[in-house]
Amino acid sequence: MNQSSPSSNSASEPAMATEHDLLASILTPETGYPWQPLAPEAEGYLARLETEFDAVDDGELTTAIAAGWQVLAAQMATQMGSIEVSPAVSSVLEHLRQFQSRVPSALLHSLATSATALARSGQPLIEQLVQCVDDILPGWNADDLAVLARPLAYSLRDGRGEILELNLRAIPATDWASLSDLERARLTLTVASVALKMAQVEGSESL
Repeated sequence: MNQSSPSSNSASEPAMATEHDLLASILTPETGYPWQPLAPEAEGYLARLETEFDAVDDGELTTAIAAGWQVLAAQMATQMGSIEVSPAVSSVLEHLRQFQSRVPSALLHSLATSATALARSGQPLIEQLVQCVDDILPGWNADDLAVLARPLAYSLRDGRGEILELNLRAIPATDWASLSDLERARLTLTVASVALKMAQVEGSESL
């Protein structure tokens, strides 16, 4: 009978302890989220959150959202950095570095990964663009994204680089958190079009 060695058991203990602490923080009634919001005991928790939310003015709320996004983006970047990527994705990601001052690195990684997978799917270019950004822009309807993506799909098909340049010039060259939802969508689609173009090149060279 095989038995785990003492060294392997001790190595797994920190991970198990971390999982236990996470579960405890989620499930502890005093601090955890009420997983049944309609239950009577959840009313006080939700009322307190609503009161705190109402007390925050729009300026403070915008600042809090921006700060929260920066923390989340940093965590995503750290997580992505620990994941091994394929040479094809790495090559596409390298071409996207030109946007790193405007788009969080975790999102660039996501776009490079999605574009590499979609470039040889055989789907229409406009569908590839929409699917490429779908996870990054979950609040957007696919049809609305398709409207924004159509000119970029034409540029991918016809090689008209001026459309991409016009899109970039129309979007403020500022921090991601400062952009409006529409500006983020347009910028994300523009970067996705670059990612898809490079993924197509990489795919053709590997044949």
